Amino acid sequence: MAVELDLSQLHRLSADEYHRILEAGGFDEDARVELLGGLLVAMSPKTRAHESAVAWLARWLMQAVDLDVFEVRVASPLTLENSEPEPDLAVIALDAPRPYHPATATLIIEIAVSSLRRDLGTKTDLYGRAGVPEYWVLALDQRRLIVQRDVRPEVGEYAQSIELDESAWVTSTAVALPELAIADVLTAANV
Repeated sequence: MAVELDLSQLHRLSADEYHRILEAGGFDEDARVELLGGLLVAMSPKTRAHESAVAWLARWLMQAVDLDVFEVRVASPLTLENSEPEPDLAVIALDAPRPYHPATATLIIEIAVSSLRRDLGTKTDLYGRAGVPEYWVLALDQRRLIVQRDVRPEVGEYAQSIELDESAWVTSTAVALPELAIADVLTAANV
C-alpha cells in the first residue's frame, strides 16, 4: 500500500537535532546519509572511478594550496543552516566559522557519477547561500567540468557557470592553484 505524503508533512531536522542523533549513535556506522534542507538523503555509492578521481584531486590540492591559510578536507561535512552536505573535496580557510563543522569553504569540488542532478541543483543552492566563492562539479560520465563562480549568497546563486570539456584546462579564481588539465583527472579516474 503506497503512502501519499507531500514534503510539507515531513518533519525537517535542524542541524542540532541531527547532531544529537549522530552523537547518540542513532545511525549505523556504515549509514551513508547527509542532511540536506533538514531531510536525510541517501548518498550515492562510491564507484572506483569516483574514488580514483577524489584521491588524485586530493593529492593535487594538498600539494598546491597554502597550508598556512587553508586545509583540504575529503568527504567531510559542512554545517550550513539545516544542512550538512559532505562534499568530495573542500578547501577551507583555517579561520572559517565552525558552528559544528566549517560553515563555508573557499572551493568545493564534487565528483558526479550518479549524483549530477543533486550536485547541480540542491548542492549548488546550498553552497551558493553559504557564500562558497567557487564550486566545481566533475561529471565523469559526460567527461566535463562545470565551474560555478561569482557567488551571490543573498540569493544562493552563482553569476557565472562555465562548462569545460576534457580538452580544457581550469584554474581557480578563489584559491591560488596551478592550472589543472581536466584530461589528467579523467585519466586518473580511468574513464
